[in-house]
Amino acid sequence: MPVEININTIANQIDDCIISFFDNFGIDINDLDRCRTIPHNTLTLCMMSCYEQLFKPDRTLRYNKNSLIDYDNTDLLSVIANSFVKWSLWFNKSLGLMQFSIFTGIHRSTLAEWRDNTELNPIKSDIIKNICECHKMEQIGLLNDTPVGALAVANNDSETGLEWGKNQAQQITNNTVYYLPSERSDKLKLDRLDN
Repeated sequence: MPVEININTIANQIDDCIISFFDNFGIDINDLDRCRTIPHNTLTLCMMSCYEQLFKPDRTLRYNKNSLIDYDNTDLLSVIANSFVKWSLWFNKSLGLMQFSIFTGIHRSTLAEWRDNTELNPIKSDIIKNICECHKMEQIGLLNDTPVGALAVANNDSETGLEWGKNQAQQITNNTVYYLPSERSDKLKLDRLDN
C-alpha cells in the first residue's frame, strides 16, 4: 500500500527508500567513493523502486493517472525535485527528466509541458528547469573529467563561452582562399619558385 504523501515527511521518506534500496545490496550510502562507482542504471532502478513504494497508486486510490503526487501542490513538487537532485548529485550521476518521470510517475510529456510553458505555471516551470540545469551541469562535469570530454564541452557548450569548434570553423572560413584545382597547381608552382 502506498504511503501518504505529506510535504513535511516526503523528503525523509525518499531518503529512507533510497537508503533501504542500497542496504539490500550491502552498500553503505555514506561511502561516497563506493556510491560514485554505482552504475547509472542501478540508480535508475532505485528511482523506479522509490516510485513503486512512494508514488505509485493502487487500483482503489488514484489522485492522478500514474502518480499519487498532487500536481497542483508546487511546494510538494519542489521538495520532491530537490530530493531527486540531491541524490543525483550524491551519486555523481546525471539524472534528467526521464529518470524524474520514472521516479515520480509524472509523464514525460507533462514534465516537458511544465518546462516549456512558463505562462501556465512559472513555479512548475522553474522546478523542471532546475532539474534540467542540474542534469546539464552534471553532464558537463562528468565530461570534463576526461580529456576527450573536456574538448567536447569546449567545442560545443555555449555557456563556457569557448565553442572552439564553431570559432575555428568560422576563422578557417574567413581566412581561407579557395582555389580551383588548376589554380591550386599554379599556386604550388609559384610557391616553389618563391623559395
